Amino acid sequence: MNYVAYLILRRLRAPLIALIVIYSVSILGYVLIPGVDDEGNLHHMNFFEAFYFVSFMGSTIGFGELPYEFTAPQRFWTLFCIYGTVVGWIYSIGAVIATLRDQTFINLIQRHRFRNRVENLKQPFYLVCGYGLTGSAVVADLSRRGIQSVVVELKQSRIDAMELDNLPFDIPSLCADASEPDVVKDAGVAMKNCIGTLCLTDNDHVNLYIALASKLLSPERMVLSRVATREYAGNLKSFGTDHVVDPFETFADYLTNAVFSPYRQLAYNWLISPQHRSLSSVVKPQKGRWIICGFGRLGQAIQKRFEQHGLETVIIEPDPEGRKLKDDYRVVKGLGTEATTLIEAGIHNAVGIIAGTADDANNLSIVLTARELKKSLMIVARQNHHHNVDVFKAANINMIMDPNMIIAQRIMVLIKTPLLMRFLEEIKQHDEDWCEKLVCHFDVLVRDHPLDSWSIRIDRETTPAIYETLRFGVPVKIQNLSTHPQSRGVQLPAMALMVMRAGEVHLLPEQDFCLRIGDEILFCGQSRVLNQMLWTVCNTNVLRYVISGQDEASGYLWQRFFKKKDQSKDIGGSA
Repeated sequence: MNYVAYLILRRLRAPLIALIVIYSVSILGYVLIPGVDDEGNLHHMNFFEAFYFVSFMGSTIGFGELPYEFTAPQRFWTLFCIYGTVVGWIYSIGAVIATLRDQTFINLIQRHRFRNRVENLKQPFYLVCGYGLTGSAVVADLSRRGIQSVVVELKQSRIDAMELDNLPFDIPSLCADASEPDVVKDAGVAMKNCIGTLCLTDNDHVNLYIALASKLLSPERMVLSRVATREYAGNLKSFGTDHVVDPFETFADYLTNAVFSPYRQLAYNWLISPQHRSLSSVVKPQKGRWIICGFGRLGQAIQKRFEQHGLETVIIEPDPEGRKLKDDYRVVKGLGTEATTLIEAGIHNAVGIIAGTADDANNLSIVLTARELKKSLMIVARQNHHHNVDVFKAANINMIMDPNMIIAQRIMVLIKTPLLMRFLEEIKQHDEDWCEKLVCHFDVLVRDHPLDSWSIRIDRETTPAIYETLRFGVPVKIQNLSTHPQSRGVQLPAMALMVMRAGEVHLLPEQDFCLRIGDEILFCGQSRVLNQMLWTVCNTNVLRYVISGQDEASGYLWQRFFKKKDQSKDIGGSA
């Protein structure tokens, strides 16, 4: 149903009826009131003449009397009609203006335009529900990578802010509640070119509704959701949500790696974060007493992992009874912002402190107070609001937990390089020496440049040159892909991290590793390398050059051209 037309007709029903009645009565009056012609004979207007006169009288100031000069009764009736039609038009125009300014009508028009823009999209796109800090970071990163997005956000201020984000794409956006199935349907969740739905609102219940609607309306589409509680995480996973990202659980893993496996954590940081940390920033293992300030979602996740590794912890919590802590936990009641509380928790014998409350001011106060008491502490702090980023950086904190950026980084890894998550799971099986060597390789590859990652699958569509070459029995090796397409003696600043072959994992394959059709290779290196590598895997001439050093043309005309050229050289040489 056309809701716009329905709303217009409903809002303008009374003005339209008023105009119709005024015009009908005016026309009927002119037909009934007698006039005289030029010879003084009685004359009555017909309906056409009356309708014609009333039509231009209602919208014109100056007009003539027709078809003959009016009599006094006709002129009196004309005065009545003039004021009647003017009042009717004023009332109708006012109703039209009020309708056009009505927020409901504006929302319907915007919804209609949004639906048309989405339907006209030809390229693949992601449906992003929620344009907060996480959503805006994801949309910006997708746009930089040439991937289209469609955004649904409940707050108009965030939609307006999108205009200032200087995105390379025109992003269709709608201010609406994405938990309503009609909204995600209008946003294109069931369209063939919709890659998946990203549920990134700051409300777990809304994200659950969006994920449910997406899975029911389009079961084959990928659904990725952020979550902040274990209950909703389990609920989302129960009906097949493809990826559930919990920033608190993710950071707890991150911190645990930093304490027990610093080089593994640094490798993770290099591969996940574009602005990676330097080798010199590796965190020294801090095994000893840790003080956890705030036993909320973050504190509980960290306590669980530290407990599994046998670390001594002291919990500072203002409401220990409400949190229902275990009896064997050592608990100090308070916020941790006061020195007496930290001293009672044994800060002088601690190796690290975690300021993990939901209040940034309290977290910064904990950091400064703890540093005054013991300068050698490893300090971890939770940053709840992005506008405090400069303050947290100035506090010189060892590790900052920003939930929004953690979610955005994890989502981009899942979107752009799903194979990378498998690699990160595989390196958990290796020791610190292996991880240290891996990070050293990263450092040699990119130095101060961002470390990017990408995957390439050997098939007809993605890598036609390699596919055809392998079909003819010519071996293609890893080193051929990392060779400069214009200078065979130069290696590109990239390395193969993993090859996935029929479900079997090959970590850090050698340069002479022979590829097969169906292989999926995970690379990392400088971001500019990807375009050069795509040139090699898609162009048969370039691939032949990097394999054999022969720079020949493959087309029929070029082969004839070079054949004649070679023949002319031979004739010239023999002469």
